[in-house]
Amino acid sequence: MCTICSLTIEFAVEHPLTLAVAVATRQAIDDGLLPEAPAEEKDMAQSRHEAVVLLTSMQQRLEQVLSTSRLLALPNFFVLMIESRTWGYFHPTLSGFDVRANPSSPRIEPDENGERDAIVVISQAAADEISKGRLPFAQGQASGVVFVDAPDASAAAIRSAFMTAYPVDQFSEFVCTEVA
Repeated sequence: MCTICSLTIEFAVEHPLTLAVAVATRQAIDDGLLPEAPAEEKDMAQSRHEAVVLLTSMQQRLEQVLSTSRLLALPNFFVLMIESRTWGYFHPTLSGFDVRANPSSPRIEPDENGERDAIVVISQAAADEISKGRLPFAQGQASGVVFVDAPDASAAAIRSAFMTAYPVDQFSEFVCTEVA
């Protein structure tokens, strides 16, 4: 089982930015930045399945776009899809993200040593548009539908990786990577 699939369980951890991202997502829909969700209701299992598909798509895109050296320079980080509360865990290795990682619950608040985990909080509506190249990652951040909550150096590396994978223009599904 992949790391993303195995993290569809609830950690019973709520991120304090979930509500802010949800409100920004509603505003982005009202402003036409994100499409209106279909009128059909989804159950939690279907919503989680869609979140896993989006997380996997993002994982693969990052692996395709980033050179091995840039991938390895990334910190470990979590991604939280707010609608379904689905968590993904990204642990870079020489061969891409580790699909067998077994992380503990995300540390949202600093522990006694001041350490906390890097977390990307994102709406599934935004992740869908970002993964299809219709919403640049930077624009998602600016509108508040995605937020990188991490210590400064980690946040900068994660933002840079996602902005490289999902640029403002010239998005392509065909990717050339550095040979290392």
